[in-house]
Amino acid sequence: MNRETEFELPADHRPHTDKYFMRTAEILKGEGINPFVRYQAFIRQGPGVTAGIDESIAAIMKYSPKLAEHGGRIYALHDGVDYQSTETLMFIDGPVQDLVETETMYLSILSDRTGKANGVPNPDLDKIRNTAKEITTILEKSKFGPRPCSYFGARHFGYEWDAKISRAAYEGGFVSASTDVGAGTYGQKGGGTVPHAAVVSMAIARGVENSAVATMRAFNRHIPKDVPRIFLADTFNKEIQDTLKVADALDNFWGPRFDTNGGSIAEGAEPTGENQWRGEYWSGKGVTISGVRRAREALNRVDRGKHRDLKIALTSGFSNPKKVAAFVEAEEKYNYKLFDFIGAGFADNRHLQHLI
Repeated sequence: MNRETEFELPADHRPHTDKYFMRTAEILKGEGINPFVRYQAFIRQGPGVTAGIDESIAAIMKYSPKLAEHGGRIYALHDGVDYQSTETLMFIDGPVQDLVETETMYLSILSDRTGKANGVPNPDLDKIRNTAKEITTILEKSKFGPRPCSYFGARHFGYEWDAKISRAAYEGGFVSASTDVGAGTYGQKGGGTVPHAAVVSMAIARGVENSAVATMRAFNRHIPKDVPRIFLADTFNKEIQDTLKVADALDNFWGPRFDTNGGSIAEGAEPTGENQWRGEYWSGKGVTISGVRRAREALNRVDRGKHRDLKIALTSGFSNPKKVAAFVEAEEKYNYKLFDFIGAGFADNRHLQHLI
């Protein structure tokens, strides 16, 4: 079964790539860290029919032309075959420096093309705009005031949609986006700090226990000082422990970002089934009120509150206004601010995920 190899792809992937992957590449090159890794791409929803795999492979080969020379290999299903929920569509092996900048592009292609092959409609820009407005309005009316929101969903939609969706989110009140193409629609550059790939790569080189501090110290060495020092704290499900390690190590630490996936319970969070009377989003898997509250309390009480001024960013599920409203309601109940920033992807059912 032959693969198609000819596709019209952008000449340069970088404007379409989440800025945190570009910064990760810079950090890894600067530190001389380049482990051989495996990416695993799968789709949570299924069953379905595959599409976009050949185009994704073409994108990887175009934007990482020395991958094969460096020992890299891609193992993948063919387009047009059936797949099941969470079944692996692609294994991508190679040195992480050859792969990290390609991630946004190939995931966006896989998600968009497979979605279309299974009846998923094109993004509804009016709905995205209105949802963004609803989220920002909830925050504006909250007891602790408005907070910035950013569009983080480039990987969930075809790269052709990124500028349009970023602009719709901006028109709804969002203030930034993760790619240069997206943020460029309103005169900005893409924003972002570190993804899981950076922390995992550092863990391979420096050890899991040292990965949090090592990642952010490397970030300090190689990334301009005007970029906030935000640490993605959930990589190893040690949201509180790793946040406190970084807080003790960095004087210029902005704070953690919590992005706990829907298959894990955050450190300190209450498991599903407990305290359900407190409402939806309090307990269970993913980013929950109880998990964030426990992290906030940990920061507040360390050494008489020396980390009290650290901020918290939240991603994963926050394009749902009901979830944002639940967190705001919890703030009012406990009378302190739980979070300072939201990143939202508006992914709906385009939850194509990957593992490294």
